[in-house]
Amino acid sequence: MRNAYLALAVIVMSCPVSAETIHLARDGKPVAAIVVAPDAGDLPKGAAADLQHYVQAICGVELPVREDGAAVDGGAIYIGQCAPSVDGDLPPEGTNPETYAIRVRDNCVFLTGRHEHAVSFAVVSFIEDVLGVRWFAPGDLWEYVPAGTPGTLDVEVAERVVAPDWSCRVWSGHAWTDSWKAWNRRNKAICVSPVPFRNMQNFLHTVFAPEKYAESHPEYYPLIDGKRWIPPEGERAWRPCESNPDVVRITVEAAREYLDAHPEHNGFSLAMDDIYRLCGCEKCRALDARPDDYKRRRFSDRHYKFVNAVARELAKTHPDKYVGTLCYAIARELPETVPELEPNVFISMTQCCAEWWRPGRKEEDMELTRQWRERCSHMSRYDYLGLGFITPRTYPHAMAEGMKFDHALGFEAVYNECYTFLPNTAPMMWMVARLQWDTDLDADALLDEFYARMFGSAAPQMKQYYEVLERSWMTPRPNRAGWGHRRLMTQAGAMAPEDIDRAEGLLGSAQANTTDPSVLRRIDIVGAGLRYGAYPIRANALRAELADMRLDKPRHAGRALTALDELARLSVERQEYWAAALERDDLLGETLRGLRGRKYFVVNQISGIETPGPLLTALDVLDTKSPAAASDWATRFAAVGGPFGDLAQAWLGSRTKESANLLQNGEFEQIGPNRTESEKDWDTAHAPPGWHTWSRPGRDTQFALVARKGRSRSTAASITEADSASYLQTLAVEPGQRYLCSVWFRPERQRNAPSGRLEVRWQTESGEWFADKSLEPATEALGKAGQWQPLALVATVPKGAAKLVFILSTAYQQPGAAALFDDASLHLVSTE
Repeated sequence: MRNAYLALAVIVMSCPVSAETIHLARDGKPVAAIVVAPDAGDLPKGAAADLQHYVQAICGVELPVREDGAAVDGGAIYIGQCAPSVDGDLPPEGTNPETYAIRVRDNCVFLTGRHEHAVSFAVVSFIEDVLGVRWFAPGDLWEYVPAGTPGTLDVEVAERVVAPDWSCRVWSGHAWTDSWKAWNRRNKAICVSPVPFRNMQNFLHTVFAPEKYAESHPEYYPLIDGKRWIPPEGERAWRPCESNPDVVRITVEAAREYLDAHPEHNGFSLAMDDIYRLCGCEKCRALDARPDDYKRRRFSDRHYKFVNAVARELAKTHPDKYVGTLCYAIARELPETVPELEPNVFISMTQCCAEWWRPGRKEEDMELTRQWRERCSHMSRYDYLGLGFITPRTYPHAMAEGMKFDHALGFEAVYNECYTFLPNTAPMMWMVARLQWDTDLDADALLDEFYARMFGSAAPQMKQYYEVLERSWMTPRPNRAGWGHRRLMTQAGAMAPEDIDRAEGLLGSAQANTTDPSVLRRIDIVGAGLRYGAYPIRANALRAELADMRLDKPRHAGRALTALDELARLSVERQEYWAAALERDDLLGETLRGLRGRKYFVVNQISGIETPGPLLTALDVLDTKSPAAASDWATRFAAVGGPFGDLAQAWLGSRTKESANLLQNGEFEQIGPNRTESEKDWDTAHAPPGWHTWSRPGRDTQFALVARKGRSRSTAASITEADSASYLQTLAVEPGQRYLCSVWFRPERQRNAPSGRLEVRWQTESGEWFADKSLEPATEALGKAGQWQPLALVATVPKGAAKLVFILSTAYQQPGAAALFDDASLHLVSTE
């Protein structure tokens, strides 16, 4: 068991050791060889190549490499089990599979582990700790190699056995290029079997795949609205009927089969992650703590009862194996009726230290962690280091504090959901990698080493620069939201514009304080990354100004048009800069291309921040008093180009020719039967004529047409009680066509930021969703509760798209809140 082998590793490491001098090069010639075991895999071989490279980089001498494992005359660095190795060179049996050993005798070094990744860790640790090399970020520019004496290299090597403080360590979304993969390997931020406590993500849907049991045993599937719901192929967001004894039995059988087939794994996952469809039968609801748990989506009690039931049975045949699960979302809170988890259960508890800027959040998280620790023998941490933020999300001290807190409670493993923007976060990410091996290290000392090695004489200014990013991130501000996954609007509030100004000033001071070309290049990359994220931050500040402006009189319209003019200028500049940044051959370009290839890259949402919606209203209001002035403003915007130019051109065109609204029932005045044919998992039964509705399962979402609630006391479409819900309408289109899309939105009784969204998505001819979401524009509400506000965007049909899906949506509504939509329109503007 893990506690035993950790204790053994600590005993071994606590033995007194002395360093021995090892001679590697003398008078320009090698006096030692690198010898690799004949059965070595790619990881040890790659580490051996690194060792040869960095020795040569330090002293100019290339050590010979042999891959036969044979003994050589004279000094050698033996990697893996070679001919002169003895059993005592290995870490003790029963130690963590990631444990490595460094042994010294007869002017030779023996770098070993019981698994190939541990051997690799021994080599890179030798390069790091003995040779002094650092890999601060991916790429040659971001590594530090100390200058040695040309032709000569002697090193002091102490024997030791080292086990990581956290095992396993998963870095999800941090391997986008070869240089990033090399960084992971060199900083020991990789997860290679066998490692403990790895399996804790959603897997149960594969055990009950519909092709296995849907026809013969529909009772295994969740009862929803009185009917057994059979998931479509590939659907993950559901749980079976967990009160059914056969479901428990089949799950246990699947766990046994999996663990027998994969002896390198020590756990089987029953995780509850982003689950929307859960069983509503009486027996499943009886597993809940309270009668309203199903409606309120509190499922900790039923989930951990199911986990315990499987764990008890698994222990009978596999006493050394575990059941793993995520402590997350609808199963993160403490269950009321499960006093403790079985000893063979491990949980990976989600937490976002990045949100400790919220008053009281850190204390709440820590208290919940303490209470869970009292109920669970084995715990891991799941944290979100990046979430795809393109704006600065830098919080190294909160991260270090959270890691040290968890380590003190005996946490054993960690899963990092990275997707990070390295120009902003590289010091923090390197610090995290080091702390995950040795949590007792000093976080400030690690950060200072990064600044000193990477920025030289400019280190003081660059330290201040990153401190500005951190202070700004950790500062609560009015109307600031926290969770920014897939939400550029939230990311745009991560930093104050005045802090951007301070940070840019410090970058200028740093550049003036060095003449080192490498340092200047690094500062340029960091500054370019800041500028990339500064555009949405500055645009968001202008957007906030517009949200507070009245637009019902011509004088108000003039003030709004001035602010919109600045927003339009920033938008055009931003488009050019973002396009060029994506092509950069450096850490910024790699980061952007990596994010673009994943679901985290949300730059298509920039239209929701650089929102041109008020432009139409301001031009209309000004037009009532001064048509010539309105026309001049529109012509000016049209010349600027971009989304503002598109809207201005559309407005000018609407004055000279009639353009039909292509949406059916866009004013929501038609009532009666909806004869629209239903698509996908959309509904028409509760939708206005011409429309579909969709809502995330789990809440009693209501769609309705409400009389006298529209903009002119007309009818409006409403959504209430929604976790996430939409009105949708589909239109056949052709590539190259450009459409002006608009709607009016009003939030009611919504205490947090208004959640109203206009979005366009694309489908292929066969109805499949378009693969590239970056080509799907969206815009969100910017006003306050109780006010009507316009949402507008221009959508250009990309090649391969055949259908436009016009979507009006809201999310995360509080009880009693309502989202109202009126006067939705879709106009063909032009065809390219």
